[in-house]
Amino acid sequence: MVIVPSVDVRAGRVAYRGAVGADIAPRELAARYVREGAEELHLVDLDGAANADLLADIARTAGVPCRLAGGISSLAKADDAIAAGFAGVLFSSAVFGDDTLLRRIARLGDRAIVEIEAARGALAPRGGEGDLVRRASGRDALEAAEIAALRGIRALYVIDLGTDGQFRGPPLVLMERLRKKVGAALGVAFHTGGGVRDVDDLRALARWGAASVVIGRAFLDRRFTLAEAKAACA
Repeated sequence: MVIVPSVDVRAGRVAYRGAVGADIAPRELAARYVREGAEELHLVDLDGAANADLLADIARTAGVPCRLAGGISSLAKADDAIAAGFAGVLFSSAVFGDDTLLRRIARLGDRAIVEIEAARGALAPRGGEGDLVRRASGRDALEAAEIAALRGIRALYVIDLGTDGQFRGPPLVLMERLRKKVGAALGVAFHTGGGVRDVDDLRALARWGAASVVIGRAFLDRRFTLAEAKAACA
Protein backbone atom coordinates (compact mmCIF):
# COMPACT_ATOMS: atom_id res chain seq x y z
CA MET A 1 0.00 0.00 0.00
CA VAL A 2 1.37 3.39 -1.00
CA ILE A 3 1.29 6.21 1.54
CA VAL A 4 0.42 9.40 -0.34
CA PRO A 5 0.84 12.73 1.47
CA SER A 6 -1.72 15.34 0.53
CA VAL A 7 -1.09 19.03 -0.09
CA ASP A 8 -4.45 20.85 0.02
CA VAL A 9 -4.34 24.40 -1.30
CA ARG A 10 -6.70 27.36 -1.10
CA ALA A 11 -5.77 30.88 -2.20
CA GLY A 12 -2.18 29.80 -2.72
CA ARG A 13 -1.69 28.47 0.82
CA VAL A 14 -1.91 25.09 2.50
CA ALA A 15 -5.45 24.73 3.86
CA TYR A 16 -6.95 22.03 6.06
CA ARG A 17 -10.00 22.07 8.27
CA GLY A 18 -9.46 24.35 11.25
CA ALA A 19 -6.89 26.45 9.33
CA VAL A 20 -4.26 23.80 9.98
CA GLY A 21 -1.17 24.42 7.85
CA ALA A 22 -2.10 27.99 6.92
CA ASP A 23 1.42 29.14 7.79
CA ILE A 24 3.08 26.71 5.37
CA ALA A 25 3.74 27.33 1.68
CA PRO A 26 2.51 24.49 -0.58
CA ARG A 27 5.90 24.17 -2.31
CA GLU A 28 7.62 23.89 1.07
CA LEU A 29 5.25 21.18 2.28
CA ALA A 30 5.51 19.17 -0.94
CA ALA A 31 9.32 19.37 -0.85
CA ARG A 32 9.33 18.28 2.79
CA TYR A 33 7.26 15.20 2.05
CA VAL A 34 9.55 14.23 -0.82
CA ARG A 35 12.61 14.64 1.39
CA GLU A 36 10.94 12.40 3.97
CA GLY A 37 10.45 9.66 1.40
CA ALA A 38 7.09 10.25 -0.32
CA GLU A 39 6.73 8.15 -3.46
CA GLU A 40 3.73 10.12 -4.72
CA LEU A 41 1.86 13.32 -3.85
CA HIS A 42 -1.84 14.16 -3.82
CA LEU A 43 -2.33 17.82 -4.77
CA VAL A 44 -5.76 19.32 -4.12
CA ASP A 45 -7.03 22.61 -5.54
CA LEU A 46 -9.75 23.65 -3.10
CA ASP A 47 -10.60 26.66 -5.27
CA GLY A 48 -11.50 24.67 -8.37
CA ALA A 49 -8.75 25.76 -10.76
CA ALA A 50 -7.52 28.98 -9.14
CA ASN A 51 -4.27 27.37 -7.98
CA ALA A 52 -3.62 25.51 -11.25
CA ASP A 53 -0.30 27.15 -12.12
CA LEU A 54 1.11 26.72 -8.61
CA LEU A 55 0.15 23.07 -8.37
CA ALA A 56 1.33 22.29 -11.90
CA ASP A 57 4.71 23.78 -11.06
CA ILE A 58 4.92 21.59 -7.95
CA ALA A 59 3.98 18.55 -10.05
CA ARG A 60 6.71 19.30 -12.60
CA THR A 61 9.44 19.85 -10.03
CA ALA A 62 8.54 17.49 -7.16
CA GLY A 63 10.54 14.57 -8.49
CA VAL A 64 7.74 12.09 -7.74
CA PRO A 65 4.40 11.44 -9.49
CA CYS A 66 1.65 13.87 -8.49
CA ARG A 67 -2.08 13.44 -8.91
CA LEU A 68 -4.45 16.38 -9.10
CA ALA A 69 -7.75 16.46 -7.21
CA GLY A 70 -10.36 19.08 -6.46
CA GLY A 71 -13.80 18.68 -7.99
CA ILE A 72 -12.63 17.60 -11.45
CA SER A 73 -15.45 16.36 -13.66
CA SER A 74 -14.22 17.43 -17.08
CA LEU A 75 -12.05 15.42 -19.45
CA ALA A 76 -10.68 18.68 -20.85
CA LYS A 77 -9.44 19.68 -17.40
CA ALA A 78 -7.94 16.24 -16.90
CA ASP A 79 -6.14 16.42 -20.25
CA ASP A 80 -4.82 19.89 -19.36
CA ALA A 81 -3.57 18.61 -16.01
CA ILE A 82 -1.75 15.67 -17.57
CA ALA A 83 -0.23 17.95 -20.21
CA ALA A 84 0.92 20.27 -17.41
CA GLY A 85 2.90 17.52 -15.72
CA PHE A 86 0.50 15.61 -13.48
CA ALA A 87 0.79 11.83 -13.50
CA GLY A 88 -2.96 11.50 -13.19
CA VAL A 89 -6.24 12.93 -11.97
CA LEU A 90 -8.85 12.10 -9.36
CA PHE A 91 -12.29 12.67 -10.83
CA SER A 92 -15.12 13.85 -8.61
CA SER A 93 -18.05 11.49 -8.17
CA ALA A 94 -19.97 14.14 -10.11
CA VAL A 95 -18.91 12.15 -13.21
CA PHE A 96 -21.60 9.61 -12.30
CA GLY A 97 -24.01 12.17 -13.65
CA ASP A 98 -23.04 10.99 -17.16
CA ASP A 99 -22.42 7.28 -17.74
CA THR A 100 -20.98 8.01 -21.19
CA LEU A 101 -18.36 10.20 -19.55
CA LEU A 102 -17.23 7.23 -17.45
CA ARG A 103 -16.37 5.28 -20.61
CA ARG A 104 -14.28 8.18 -21.87
CA ILE A 105 -12.50 8.55 -18.54
CA ALA A 106 -11.69 4.83 -18.61
CA ARG A 107 -9.59 5.44 -21.75
CA LEU A 108 -7.10 7.33 -19.56
CA GLY A 109 -6.15 4.02 -18.00
CA ASP A 110 -4.07 4.24 -14.83
CA ARG A 111 -3.98 8.03 -15.08
CA ALA A 112 -7.60 8.17 -13.88
CA ILE A 113 -9.05 7.43 -10.46
CA VAL A 114 -12.77 8.03 -9.86
CA GLU A 115 -13.96 9.09 -6.43
CA ILE A 116 -16.79 7.43 -4.55
CA GLU A 117 -17.72 10.30 -2.22
CA ALA A 118 -20.34 8.76 0.00
CA ALA A 119 -22.63 10.07 2.70
CA ARG A 120 -24.90 7.50 4.33
CA GLY A 121 -24.47 5.18 1.36
CA ALA A 122 -25.27 7.74 -1.34
CA LEU A 123 -23.06 9.80 -3.61
CA ALA A 124 -22.48 13.37 -2.44
CA PRO A 125 -20.05 15.06 -4.87
CA ARG A 126 -18.10 17.91 -3.26
CA GLY A 127 -17.31 19.57 -6.56
CA GLY A 128 -17.70 19.41 -10.30
CA GLU A 129 -19.92 20.82 -13.00
CA GLY A 130 -23.31 21.80 -11.63
CA ASP A 131 -25.50 19.63 -13.86
CA LEU A 132 -23.34 16.58 -13.24
CA VAL A 133 -23.37 17.15 -9.48
CA ARG A 134 -27.16 17.37 -9.46
CA ARG A 135 -27.59 14.18 -11.49
CA ALA A 136 -25.02 12.22 -9.51
CA SER A 137 -26.10 13.30 -6.03
CA GLY A 138 -28.09 10.69 -4.16
CA ARG A 139 -27.17 7.76 -6.40
CA ASP A 140 -26.45 4.58 -4.52
CA ALA A 141 -22.69 4.39 -3.92
CA LEU A 142 -22.51 0.62 -4.39
CA GLU A 143 -24.35 0.72 -7.69
CA ALA A 144 -22.19 3.62 -8.84
CA ALA A 145 -19.03 1.63 -8.15
CA GLU A 146 -20.38 -1.33 -10.08
CA ILE A 147 -21.30 0.88 -13.03
CA ALA A 148 -17.83 2.45 -13.03
CA ALA A 149 -16.19 -0.97 -13.11
CA LEU A 150 -18.42 -2.14 -15.94
CA ARG A 151 -17.56 1.02 -17.91
CA GLY A 152 -13.88 0.20 -17.62
CA ILE A 153 -12.75 2.24 -14.61
CA ARG A 154 -10.01 0.33 -12.81
CA ALA A 155 -9.32 2.57 -9.80
CA LEU A 156 -11.76 3.98 -7.24
CA TYR A 157 -11.01 6.41 -4.41
CA VAL A 158 -13.37 5.74 -1.51
CA ILE A 159 -14.15 8.46 0.99
CA ASP A 160 -16.80 8.55 3.69
CA LEU A 161 -17.84 12.17 4.12
CA GLY A 162 -19.07 11.37 7.61
CA THR A 163 -15.53 10.72 8.82
CA ASP A 164 -13.35 12.76 6.44
CA GLY A 165 -11.13 15.15 8.38
CA GLN A 166 -12.54 14.02 11.72
CA PHE A 167 -10.11 11.24 12.73
CA ARG A 168 -12.85 8.65 13.06
CA GLY A 169 -11.09 5.88 11.18
CA PRO A 170 -10.87 4.84 7.53
CA PRO A 171 -14.01 3.72 5.67
CA LEU A 172 -13.22 0.00 5.80
CA VAL A 173 -16.84 -1.10 6.12
CA LEU A 174 -17.84 0.90 3.06
CA MET A 175 -14.79 -0.31 1.13
CA GLU A 176 -15.63 -3.93 1.87
CA ARG A 177 -19.22 -3.44 0.72
CA LEU A 178 -17.97 -1.81 -2.48
CA ARG A 179 -15.49 -4.60 -3.15
CA LYS A 180 -18.17 -7.25 -2.71
CA LYS A 181 -20.49 -5.35 -5.04
CA VAL A 182 -17.87 -4.85 -7.74
CA GLY A 183 -16.34 -8.31 -7.41
CA ALA A 184 -12.75 -9.36 -7.99
CA ALA A 185 -12.97 -10.35 -11.65
CA LEU A 186 -12.62 -6.80 -13.03
CA GLY A 187 -9.45 -6.05 -11.09
CA VAL A 188 -10.53 -2.72 -9.59
CA ALA A 189 -7.99 -1.11 -7.24
CA PHE A 190 -9.35 0.66 -4.16
CA HIS A 191 -7.70 3.82 -2.85
CA THR A 192 -8.87 5.84 0.13
CA GLY A 193 -8.26 8.83 2.35
CA GLY A 194 -9.77 10.68 5.27
CA GLY A 195 -10.33 9.55 8.83
CA VAL A 196 -6.94 7.88 9.44
CA ARG A 197 -6.05 8.33 13.11
CA ASP A 198 -2.90 6.31 13.68
CA VAL A 199 -0.62 3.61 12.30
CA ASP A 200 -3.04 0.91 13.43
CA ASP A 201 -5.52 2.29 10.90
CA LEU A 202 -2.81 2.05 8.25
CA ARG A 203 -2.06 -1.55 9.16
CA ALA A 204 -5.77 -2.36 8.87
CA LEU A 205 -5.94 -0.77 5.41
CA ALA A 206 -2.83 -2.61 4.27
CA ARG A 207 -4.22 -5.94 5.50
CA TRP A 208 -7.49 -5.21 3.71
CA GLY A 209 -5.62 -4.63 0.46
CA ALA A 210 -5.97 -0.90 -0.20
CA ALA A 211 -3.80 0.26 -3.11
CA SER A 212 -3.02 3.60 -1.47
CA VAL A 213 -4.09 5.90 1.32
CA VAL A 214 -3.98 9.70 1.17
CA ILE A 215 -2.96 11.43 4.40
CA GLY A 216 -3.01 15.14 5.01
CA ARG A 217 -3.90 16.64 8.34
CA ALA A 218 -2.68 13.66 10.39
CA PHE A 219 0.84 14.39 9.20
CA LEU A 220 0.55 18.08 10.00
CA ASP A 221 -0.86 17.26 13.44
CA ARG A 222 2.19 15.01 13.95
CA ARG A 223 0.07 12.02 14.88
CA PHE A 224 2.76 9.95 13.12
CA THR A 225 5.51 10.53 10.60
CA LEU A 226 5.74 9.43 7.01
CA ALA A 227 8.54 7.05 8.00
CA GLU A 228 6.35 5.50 10.71
CA ALA A 229 3.45 5.21 8.25
CA LYS A 230 5.60 3.42 5.69
CA ALA A 231 7.08 1.11 8.30
CA ALA A 232 3.61 0.14 9.53
CA CYS A 233 2.69 -1.06 6.03
CA ALA A 234 5.98 -2.79 5.17
